[in-house]
Amino acid sequence: MGFDTLGDLELNIILSNLGAEDTARTSCVSKKLRTSTSDDILWSHFCAQELGLSQPLDPLGNPVASFKVSYQLWRESFSMYPWSLVRRVHKCWGRLRNWLTLNFPEAEATLRKGASESEIQEFERILKVKLPLPTRILYRFYDGQEFKDEDYANDLYGSPLGLIGGYTFYNRSVNVYLLPLHQIVAQTIDNRSYPGFSGKSNYIIVAASSTLIPKLFLLNCSSGQLFVGTKNLSASGEMLPCVPKESIRSVHDVNANQQQDAMLLWLEEHASRLEKGIIKLREGKKPGSNSISQFPEESPLCSTAITSGVQVSNCIKLIYNLLSVSLYLSKHSNENNVYPSKQMHKNYGI
Repeated sequence: MGFDTLGDLELNIILSNLGAEDTARTSCVSKKLRTSTSDDILWSHFCAQELGLSQPLDPLGNPVASFKVSYQLWRESFSMYPWSLVRRVHKCWGRLRNWLTLNFPEAEATLRKGASESEIQEFERILKVKLPLPTRILYRFYDGQEFKDEDYANDLYGSPLGLIGGYTFYNRSVNVYLLPLHQIVAQTIDNRSYPGFSGKSNYIIVAASSTLIPKLFLLNCSSGQLFVGTKNLSASGEMLPCVPKESIRSVHDVNANQQQDAMLLWLEEHASRLEKGIIKLREGKKPGSNSISQFPEESPLCSTAITSGVQVSNCIKLIYNLLSVSLYLSKHSNENNVYPSKQMHKNYGI
């Protein structure tokens, strides 16, 4: 039995199981198959399956004529990258945006539109670095965050809308956001003048606290590792890894399988903890001061007990590195004294 004898329904089922690339090749076989492979219902299936699209949109979110056109535009726009990695990064951003839309739309509104390939190339030229593939694609989708004047809350001396969030205790407030490319350039160039940055020309600052308490996250563009700076960063270059080294793979090899750098792993872990409710939105004392709290509120990182009829929650975190070690510790939870020099701080909430 040849393809020409099959009905439209049978062909649609077969083609949908072939996948988008093989379907495109099949269209060259005959006129009948060319017609069948142009069915927009078929391409709506591919767009939903690979990109999570429920309507035909281009990579910038603009409506287009059909799902087939939508799929073609996506593939053309990211043709220089492994498609599986593009899909993975897109899924990561989709999870983060879905959570923000439902729980923290004010922060979702601070995401900038994605950077173009030419903008990323100019960024690399200025800083003389080559971004890891996953980070390049992350910025192709969204160019970090940018705040307006009204996004700053007086009680935090900064914006509470950071995608990563932070903590507040006593007189210390930290709230970390993803820097857009132009701020990465400015902050990286500014910090390269400090002694601690000597010999670190491949490091760029990708995230920072918007409050008065300094907190910098640096990406090693050569290795793909992400670090958080300690209080000794400027003087001695002291920093701590955010992700186990063995988890980072093939950050510059277009032809390798399963490329992943620390930036992508960090954001995927963050999305997972938000979705599971391990970290949550904390209501501020004033309107417009809600923020993502990095204090875990679910076991095993948080325990709850009732004392004299009062429910008390207790979590222990390394405040000095609170935002940096959560993924590292989750991978090395059985190791003792990972960072023995850092003090533990207990946070009690009723």
